[in-house]
Amino acid sequence: MTATVPSHTLNARVDAAVSLAEQGKLSLIELFECTQLLAEAGQRERAVALFRLWLAHCQSPVSYAVCYNLGVVLSDLGDNAGAEQAYRDAVERNPNFIEARLNLGTLLERIGRPDEALATWQAILGDVQPPVAQNEAMHVQTLNNLGRLLEIQKRLPEALDMLERSLHIKPDQRSVLTHWVHLRQKLCRWPVYDGMPEIPYEQKLDATAALAMLSASPDPADHLAAARRFVEEKVKADVPHLADPNGYAHERIRIGYLSSDFNSHAVSILTAELYELHDRNRVEVYGFSWSREDNSPLRARVVRAMDHYIRLDHLSDLQAAELIRSHEIDILVDLHGLTLGARPNILCHRPAPVQATWLGLPGPTAIPGIDYVIADPFVLPPELEPYFTEKPLHMPSCFQINDRQRAIAAKPARGPLGLPDNAFVFCAFNNAFKITPDVYGAWMRILRQVPDSVLWLVSDAEETRANLLREAEAQGVAPERVLFAGRAVPAEYLARYQIADLFLDTAPFNGGTTASDALWAGLPVLTCSGRTFSSRMAGSLLRAVGLPELVTFTLEEYERLAVELAHDRPRLAVLRERLAQHRDSSDLFDTPRFVRQFEDVLAGVVKRPSGVPVVQPAPAQTVPPPPPASPAQQAMLDMIRPGAGTVVEVGGGTLAQHWRYRHPHAQYVGLGVPPDAPPGSQWCTETLAQDPDTPAAPLPRAQCWVFPNTLETLRDPWAMLKGIAANGGAGVEIVACIGNGQYWELQLQQAKGELRYGSEILPRRQLRWFSRATLVELLSECGYRLLDIRAVMQATPDPAVLAALGQLAAAGGGNRGLAGEDATVFQYIVRARAG
Repeated sequence: MTATVPSHTLNARVDAAVSLAEQGKLSLIELFECTQLLAEAGQRERAVALFRLWLAHCQSPVSYAVCYNLGVVLSDLGDNAGAEQAYRDAVERNPNFIEARLNLGTLLERIGRPDEALATWQAILGDVQPPVAQNEAMHVQTLNNLGRLLEIQKRLPEALDMLERSLHIKPDQRSVLTHWVHLRQKLCRWPVYDGMPEIPYEQKLDATAALAMLSASPDPADHLAAARRFVEEKVKADVPHLADPNGYAHERIRIGYLSSDFNSHAVSILTAELYELHDRNRVEVYGFSWSREDNSPLRARVVRAMDHYIRLDHLSDLQAAELIRSHEIDILVDLHGLTLGARPNILCHRPAPVQATWLGLPGPTAIPGIDYVIADPFVLPPELEPYFTEKPLHMPSCFQINDRQRAIAAKPARGPLGLPDNAFVFCAFNNAFKITPDVYGAWMRILRQVPDSVLWLVSDAEETRANLLREAEAQGVAPERVLFAGRAVPAEYLARYQIADLFLDTAPFNGGTTASDALWAGLPVLTCSGRTFSSRMAGSLLRAVGLPELVTFTLEEYERLAVELAHDRPRLAVLRERLAQHRDSSDLFDTPRFVRQFEDVLAGVVKRPSGVPVVQPAPAQTVPPPPPASPAQQAMLDMIRPGAGTVVEVGGGTLAQHWRYRHPHAQYVGLGVPPDAPPGSQWCTETLAQDPDTPAAPLPRAQCWVFPNTLETLRDPWAMLKGIAANGGAGVEIVACIGNGQYWELQLQQAKGELRYGSEILPRRQLRWFSRATLVELLSECGYRLLDIRAVMQATPDPAVLAALGQLAAAGGGNRGLAGEDATVFQYIVRARAG
């Protein structure tokens, strides 16, 4: 370890180096020693300046090494453009300098230019002299970099080829062999372990990752062993614990969710509504994230539903754990397990007194510091508990939550999707790596016994498709009976299940999210449950949705029942009808009930100092499903922040049932509700008849105020908005639907002299008019920041009318095109925040 150099000594040495560099006399040894000392002293900018001074004034046959070291320091400083140029300068000065090419590719990958990264590494294999093959370490690193990034890019056969070349050079690379096994699973290269015969089977099995093992073995002991091998190799178990083991004296339970999948990912597809439905009178919700910012609507929804969304990607594992500890989280819920992107070392520091794992890995994690696994009595029965390092926290019915907000598109026709109209369609949309030779053999036997049937699969990899088709032909099934679905947006993907007849699950790694997708869309699922958590997931879902007869326990039983159902369409129709009738009320899709039960389960293990009670939930009124929301109502509901504990609606209770069905514990107050109680107000938790313009009592305190076409009915909207901000403080939000005073039909009626109160475009209670521009001015004048604005369209105007309105605006000095666009909007939906 380098001793710390006193600052005056370092400054003197650097000053001398600068002087020598300006004269072109600074040696490389002195340059590298000085810059190293500066970097260790946290003065990287001075190191950069010295490197650049040397390059400007000094010469050396190995100046490429100076460029390389400059690139390393610039990369550490976050100057990606400067680092890229430095690495390119190093390569230009010495095209055979492999280290600079490797670092350049890594930088290009990190800044989102993967194709250039691949090209940079590919060039190492062909351009450098002597050939990279003569340098084993560099050759292996290059091949591994290519294999890893090609896998990420879903170029699976190329990735596998690179890893095999690497393993031929150096067979004893466990991490490389781990990816090799999983790639063969994804490509359905069976038997998976038969490739690379020079590597012993035991070595391949030992390298199999915990996730891959769920599909590779039906034995729970293998699953635990795979998890323990990972932990032994990758996880720092012997680290100080940070959390107070006695817990904290909070009024509400602080739940922290830990994940890199708060984006368009299966975990968020399941949990999005959970974060929205948490009872904010009982819990406070934290999201600790290192998720990819994919700009998806799902990511935006998840982030918006968190009370606190905190990024950890810029922090080390210890720093992340310390940050979590600083928030005094009561229970930390890991959503990763040992899947891609996991950071188990955060959990090892025990930043929370209670820690649990859920959904990410449907098996044991063996991570030190994880106390519990969220399960249910079926998916993790007593006989399976010895194979888990975590204690089971049993949900009453099913371990898996589901989002009721997932939209399903209109039912498509079979023909455009390549399906025969009259065939029996077996659907199996699980990931290809879950397909094993045993379960595929069962599928082929089913197809042979149901001659008018086809099997509908998904796979992006051409080789995977080719391997499955070749295997079908080898088992006596015509390849044209195995069909593949292309990619689709979520709503259209869900709609595809409606044209299939029966979902065939995989074993021993069942569908989780995929099986829920099928059931949500109304398609019965046939599963085979085994001895592992992952092989019992779909069985748990089917029991919770009320279809336990579709749970089998051997492949023979599974195969027989599939054939029976295919030949007995009325029996299958009864199952489908039962699913349709009871889906929303079933344990599987009654999400509000799941959330209440989930909070109860967590409350049972939360730690509190002696004498401090855990907050118990207030009783929730059962709210039935509301009628379909109009487009404007739906937009308003989407804008109300899920964490808003109290919502006040001015003028009635139009949205009360919709909101309280989603959030049973929410307080929803109707202000200015007349004695005759308009429809919907009965679902308010409280109604106040006082006039909003002249309130007899102080305005209620709330996190959100809603104006469904009522802001324009007030005599003084300015006073109302200012009063809300003054009473609620910075952060209070308003959501309003406001008629557009610039709407074309309104302007047309004015021009014709036929403006009459009582129509939809001019209600009798209307007192104020706002256009888009004046609405923005209103909010700004009252101290609000506009967060979102959406347009509600209605009738389509004649182009001649729009042209005339644009001409009128232009005559008055306005923008002709903008006037026409604004005139087509019937209503504006806005969300704004005080302060």
